[in-house]
Parts: sequence; structure tokens; C-alpha cells
Amino acid sequence: MASGAVDEYVFIPLVNDVNYEYNEQTLTLSKNRSPINIKILGNKHITKITENKNKENKNKVDINNILVLTGYAIDENSLGLVHTLDPCDYVKGILINGEIKQLAQGLSKQEIIFSKAEVMNKLYFMRKSKVDLQNDIKINLITDLITQPNPVRKTNYRSLKIDNKKKIEGITDLYDIHNDDAINNLVEKLNDIVNYYSI
Repeated sequence: MASGAVDEYVFIPLVNDVNYEYNEQTLTLSKNRSPINIKILGNKHITKITENKNKENKNKVDINNILVLTGYAIDENSLGLVHTLDPCDYVKGILINGEIKQLAQGLSKQEIIFSKAEVMNKLYFMRKSKVDLQNDIKINLITDLITQPNPVRKTNYRSLKIDNKKKIEGITDLYDIHNDDAINNLVEKLNDIVNYYSI
């Protein structure tokens, strides 16, 4: 059980056909239903996306600590995570310093608290880089609210295909990436490294 101060984080899944918008310290995910609103609490994001300042790699971005949640698939309509218990299922996304302010109907919040000493050991990160955590962390997952037992169905493998960079404008604004070439590079890299299972 965690004691003392706890920093709050939200797992933001990276999936197809979602609009990510950022305005007035709020990241909004919208698709077919009511939007999901995440209030940003600070810039202590565990997932890092930065413009590369190196001359040779100018207009490129560096991405570190993309979180892979195993044993989960995502409902692509509701954007809620479904716990399948299958270790082959996974969803990839970013871990940001924030709290869930609004969820669409049918979604709920699952909270998991990690000791600051175990975050980098217990969680599976792609492109792992060191994170200096001052406190234990609470991760909020957006999950499907199952009011009665539903059978876990077949999952489907998906590759991320960002066909319009405006869709991820909220992510580029959140990480202060405004150079057009750098945004194009981010789209290219996310399309290359992000895939997931849907249900």
C-alpha cells in the first residue's frame, strides 16, 4: 500500500480514428461518443516526446516510455480497455501527468498505485529511458464498465494508421511540438511502433 504523496497519471491509448485535442490544460479524446476529458496536472509525464535539438537530427522527435499494457484489448468504439487476461493481448499508449475529469457513459476508471521504486521494473515500456519520480504514482485506466458479465470475445490485431496529423494535434500541443517536419516525423514514428488489439 502506498503511503505519503502520490502523483496522478492517466494512460492514454493510441488507437485509430480518435481525435486528440488539447485546450486550457485539458486533453480531450473524441470519437463516436461523448468526449473523454483529462485535466493535465503538470509536465511530469512519464512518456516523453521531444524535438531533437541535435543538428544532424533536426526536425526529428525522440519518443521514450511508450507504455504497453498487456492482458488488455480496447473497445475501439467506446475507447474503454477490456481486461482479457490473455498475455498476448496489449494496448500501447502514453502515460501523462493528469486526472480523468469526464468519461462517456459506459466507461469507468480503474486505479492502480505503484511504488516509485518499482514503476520502471513493473511496467513494460518501449524505448525505455530513466524517469526521476519523486513520489509513488497512481495510474488511472479508462475501462469498459461491465454491469453484467459479458463474454470476452475474439481480439483483432491493429496497426496505428494516423492518416491526418490534425487528429493528434492535442498530443503535439501537449508536448509543445510545433515544427511541421517534427510533427510529420512523430506521425511516422507512431505509425511504425504502435499497434494494439481491439475487441
